[in-house]
Amino acid sequence: MKKRNQWLMIGGAAAAATLFTATAFAYTPNTDGYNAFKEVLKANNLSADTIESATVNGSFSVKVDGESVLDLDGKAKAADAEDGHIVSSDINFTLKGVARSASLYSNNDESIYMVDRTHNLNYRVINLGEENAGNHRERSDEDDRDVRSMSKAEEALLDFVVGDLKNNFSVANHADGSKTITADIDEKDIPLPIRLLMDAAESKDRAGSRHVEESSADWERIKQFPFFQGLEDINLEEQLPELTEDFAIEHVKLQFTVNANNELQSVQGELEVSGKDEAGIAHTVEIEGAGDISGINATTPDVYDPAGKNIEIIDAATFDDRG
Repeated sequence: MKKRNQWLMIGGAAAAATLFTATAFAYTPNTDGYNAFKEVLKANNLSADTIESATVNGSFSVKVDGESVLDLDGKAKAADAEDGHIVSSDINFTLKGVARSASLYSNNDESIYMVDRTHNLNYRVINLGEENAGNHRERSDEDDRDVRSMSKAEEALLDFVVGDLKNNFSVANHADGSKTITADIDEKDIPLPIRLLMDAAESKDRAGSRHVEESSADWERIKQFPFFQGLEDINLEEQLPELTEDFAIEHVKLQFTVNANNELQSVQGELEVSGKDEAGIAHTVEIEGAGDISGINATTPDVYDPAGKNIEIIDAATFDDRG
């Protein structure tokens, strides 16, 4: 009878495993997802120097206690050039119900054009740091020589920090050879090393917030531009409460889609945190973001045409101590 019970237990376990495998085969959370994630890290580290142009679309949103604080979306096109980079971008955002739209164009490292599409105004920002012009390409060349795969020690450190979170990664393979890797983590799953890193980062952020007042004079000047009028009365410190007690990360979700060569195509992220402010009031903050990359080595940024436009000059050097 004892042997019969053993066989029943083994058979039951086998049946349960078969049922679980059948129902979860298409999207199974196990270390395969984590291993796929590491392969993406390695592949993008090695292929970063091969991107000469690309288009990036992105979005970002913040909610506090279920109420929208910020919604942002935009597109950026960038390409390498002999004298630096060519960049064009469009951005739209709504901050506490106030909507704004703008475009930026840069053909070199010395100045950029900004178009306030909300008010149909044009600006040229000069003196962005001429001393750095042309140096970026030299640094990039040096970085290319240092490009290497993740070392065994670095991989071991990553494995240690991630810990049991390896089981929170999953991978879905698609017919075209691409795959989607997802990390879905609840507060109870976050291991001690990451908790300690979060506590250290939170303490550093609090210390840094004491220096915000130093930029208040520049902000007062910036608020005079029509683009920022209507936003000056929005107190971000009130809208984004500082969580000083019982801080916890409730949920984190990261999702990456890569092609058959493990090159990143898109990324999505969700973060939910909770805690109490200095008055002891509980809050929940939800942050979501997404981005996708396209037109790799086939992107041509838009070029600003100043002809016939009334352009106001903004000297960036007057906003800090470089002048």
